[in-house]
Formats: sequence, structure tokens, C-alpha cells
Amino acid sequence: KKYCGEKIRSIFANNGDVIMRKKENKDVKKLIDSAMERTGCDLTIKNVKLVNVFTGLIYDAEIDITDGYIVYIRKNGEKNKLAAKEVYDGNGGYLIPGFIDTHMHVESTMMIPENLSRAIVPLGTTTVCTDPHEIGNVCGMDGVKFMLDNAEKSSLRQYVLAPSCVPAVPYLECAGAEFNAEETGKLLDTDNVIGVAELMDFVGVYNNAEKIHSIIAEGAKRDMFLQGHAPFVSGRELAAYRISGIESDHESETAEEIEEKLSLGMHIDIRSSSLVNHLSMLVEGLKKIPYHDFVSICTDDVHAGDLLEKGHINFIVKRLIEEGIEPVDAIRMATLNAAREYGFKDLGAIAPGYIADMQIVEKLDGNTPKAVFVNGKLMAENGIYKGSDKNEENESFENTVNVGWVDGKECFELKSDKNDGFENVNVIIPLDAGNVMRKVEAQKLPVINGKVDISEREDLVFVCALNRYGKKNATVGVMQNFGLYKGGIATTVSHDSHNMVLIYKNPDDAYCLMKELEKNGGGFAAAENGKITGSLKLPVAGLMSDKGCKETADEQSRYKEAFYKLCDERTSMMSCSMMSLTAIPGVVITDCGLVDGLKQEFIPVILK
Repeated sequence: KKYCGEKIRSIFANNGDVIMRKKENKDVKKLIDSAMERTGCDLTIKNVKLVNVFTGLIYDAEIDITDGYIVYIRKNGEKNKLAAKEVYDGNGGYLIPGFIDTHMHVESTMMIPENLSRAIVPLGTTTVCTDPHEIGNVCGMDGVKFMLDNAEKSSLRQYVLAPSCVPAVPYLECAGAEFNAEETGKLLDTDNVIGVAELMDFVGVYNNAEKIHSIIAEGAKRDMFLQGHAPFVSGRELAAYRISGIESDHESETAEEIEEKLSLGMHIDIRSSSLVNHLSMLVEGLKKIPYHDFVSICTDDVHAGDLLEKGHINFIVKRLIEEGIEPVDAIRMATLNAAREYGFKDLGAIAPGYIADMQIVEKLDGNTPKAVFVNGKLMAENGIYKGSDKNEENESFENTVNVGWVDGKECFELKSDKNDGFENVNVIIPLDAGNVMRKVEAQKLPVINGKVDISEREDLVFVCALNRYGKKNATVGVMQNFGLYKGGIATTVSHDSHNMVLIYKNPDDAYCLMKELEKNGGGFAAAENGKITGSLKLPVAGLMSDKGCKETADEQSRYKEAFYKLCDERTSMMSCSMMSLTAIPGVVITDCGLVDGLKQEFIPVILK
């Protein structure tokens, strides 16, 4: 199969029925017969302490499973009359539901969906709700089709939300595709698509912008889930955002945000990611609120290396417990609350009629489980994946890095109308340690031979956002205190349009970096004195590797070594990936210009 180069065909055919999830093969009469012990069950899990997320009680139990569903729970020493086909001994461990990640971008792991499954099922995650807007921005509908198809190859339950912001803000940037209401509607009528993904154009929502409201309408008329993204939105603007029908938010960074959004009936997804982590402050907010029924857990953007080193949802559960959240409450956030957020009536708990997605843990502490079951089948044991995934031909991708129109370093120079003298330049200034929030400050910089010169300023770098989809768009700006001291770095992982972002001292290095990323089909690269010093190849849409978690993490680690030979140790490897994110309320740079993210308007690079 080849994606990102062919048109979508039958997967979006609509028979007139609204489909939220692919229908499970459920023989209700057979399950009832098994519950009544008219027939034996497929599997009994014995010798476990069941954590009941409905009541918060914990008790000794045995669980009978048929056709992947829980049919009966025995307690108080009750014996079964008919032997199960198979018995699994839990050896006194706790039995809890499989974890559900309520919002994540598979692309951020830098792995394709089938390899993600092999990485996180052993960590106790059995369901993920994903937003493929990263690959949607690169490859359009073909990219979403690939994510749906590839997810079918493995045991992890992967549901997709239809990307709502491709690109995030169309008039401020150019992506590889554009989704409007028509594309959203087609996706919403597709198996395993469960709602509209994070509505990041929050300004467009409360200002009644036509495009974003037409997309919201597609979800609303199907009565499907509308996922939010509302950083720092408050007061009347938040009320308007909620009125639109948007149900959740994963962008809260303070206790005050959590309290306000929960008080409006929004579902809060507590986030701890490789890019953003304000967990301690969020927990302080939770401790002030008696009821946590509308609180779930998500990872949003998590890298392969962090999955190996720390974990997935289990790591966040662990952190919540360490921060003082009661263990069963934390587990409930990662299971039942998450299922109820999406309206899943057969996931997130251990009870008759529920799908047997479960895990056995030694302690209620978020560490790696002893065993993980998906659909009543043992899929991982002691951290080792045991699933027998479908063995099919590998997909191939065409190279999505189309920058052939750039024929030299001149594209990476900041040109002036003056031959010499000085220019007043809007220099980008970081406002936090992660270089995520930024402002601009006018500074007088020298001009030599018609180009702005920063060679005498160690604290300054050039930053360029270069269109990689064949459009002849590029913006060059200046940034202070990024943390790059020599050479340059570049990536095609630049949220959300995923154009190429380059940060450099010298335009010669920038051109060298561009050619490396073009050759590799995307990824990350570092260069010094016109030579590549390290790279991470991500040939799948310039976002993902086709390798497993350990191989991908090892390659990330090797690139990091090259990165930190050029950059301050306090600078995140992903800092350049956030330079173009128009959905944050700060200054960003896109292929179309320098942008004020809060006002959603352009600002000049050089002041006249």
C-alpha cells in the first residue's frame, strides 16, 4: 500500500448510518448462557483483588470471560460449576481496568500506530483516543486513512477523532492539505471515528467564524463528541466556547483554569506530556474540588524515549498518587471517567457486559503491570508484548518534503531594503524556559550588504519557517536567547502544519540542513560549518519512523547528543517544533509571516 500519494476510495463510503465505533461481534444470548453457567466460559482470572471503580471498594474475586466480555464476577468464596477453557492465576495481584488515553497524537511518539501498540499495551494502556491532525496537515485524508488502517494491525484499541484544524488557522499558514466541513463529515461517518478532534481555533469559535462553526455543526448534527483546546480561555470567551457544544479541555495549566472549566461542566483531561507538564499545579487544583467525576488523563504529545524511560498513562497515574491523589481515584480518572467522557458504555470498568480490557498490578502505584488483557486475551506479561499481530506487507510513503524551489542559502537570509546601516527588527523573545510562550521586542540590528547581520550577537539566532509542500513561502526572523550557540538545527516536526523550521547562526548551515531533511524525507537534523553532525530520519510523512519503540528511542537519543553539542542543556530538543504553533496565545512564525497568536494577525519582522 502507498499513502499520501493516492486518493481515498472505499473507506469513506457512507451507508447512511452514523457510526461511532466499529461494532463488536457480540452474541448476547451466548454471553447470558455463560453468565448463567448453562455453558462454560473461555477464561477465568482467579486469585485477584478486584478494584471496583464504581464503588471504590477492593475485594477478592474471580472473573469469568466469554468472547472477550466479562460475564460474571465471583466473590466471597463462591465456586463455579463449569470449568473454564483456560484459567489465569493472578497470584494475589490487583485487577484494574485497562487505561484509556483520552487525547494523544500518535505522530508525536514518532512511531506508526502498530508499533505504538507494542510499546504501550505492556504498560497497561488498552485504549487510545487519537487526533491525527499532524499527518492530516501533511497528507490530508490519505494520512488519516493510513492511521486508521495501520491501527487495525495490532491489539491496542485505537479510536480516531476527525481533525478539525487542518491547518490550525488557514489564513496564517499553509499546510499540505485543508479540511473543511465536507472532509470532517466524511471522516465522522467512518468506522472507529468517534468525534471531532481538538477545536484549536478557539478565537474563531467565540468570534463565530464560519469555517470552524461549520465543522462543529458536522459533529453536532451526528451528536458526536466535540473535543476542546482552550489555553488560558476564561470568562465570557470560555462561556461562549462551551455554548458551542465543546465538551472537554486538555490545555489547563493552573488550578484556577481547572476550577473554572469544571464549574462550566467541561471535562478536564489532566495532561503530562513530553512537551508540557504542569501536573503539580493541576493536582493542587484538584485537591480543592470535592468531585473528580469529570477528570480524565491524557498524554497529548509523548515521545518514544519517554515511553521507554517513564511509561504512558501508568506514569501519570503514578505521579498523581505521589502528588497526593488517592490511588483508586487516580485509577478511576484513567478508566471509568475516561470512558464516560466519550460515552463508551462497555469500557473502563470490570463488570458484566464490559469488554475484558484489564490489567493485573502488584500495587496500586502506577508501575508496570504483571499482565495485560485486551478483549479477554493475554497481550502482555511482565512488560513484554505477547500479541500475535497481523503480518501484512509494509506500507510505503512518498517523500513529503517538497523544497526543490529553494536553490541556495539566499532563502535563509533576512534581507533589508537598505544596503547598510540599521533596521528595527521585531526580535522574538522567549517568556518561559521551554521557549513555548513568546513575545516580540524591537531591537536595532546592523545591515551589511542588504542583509541583517547578527554575527556580533551571541544571544541571537535566525529562525526560518519554510513551506515544504511546494509553495514558495518562507519567513525569516530573529530570536533572542533560544540557546543555540553555534551551527544550526532543523525539523519537519513543527506543529501543526509541519512545515520546515530551521534555527541557525549562518545561512550556509541552514541550506545544508534543508538538503539533509529533503534527502531523509523529513525528521530532525543538526549541522555545523556546513556539515551534518546528526540526524533523526522520520520518512513516514516527515513525522514518524517505521521502526519499533526502542530503535526509535535510540535514534532520538543519538540525535540529542548532536543537538546538545550546539545548544544549551536547558533548551528542549522540541523547542523548534513549537515555533509555528498558531494555536497558542503568543508570538509564532509560520511560512506566511510572523504572527501574534492571541490576536490571530500578522506582525512585521522589520519595522518600517
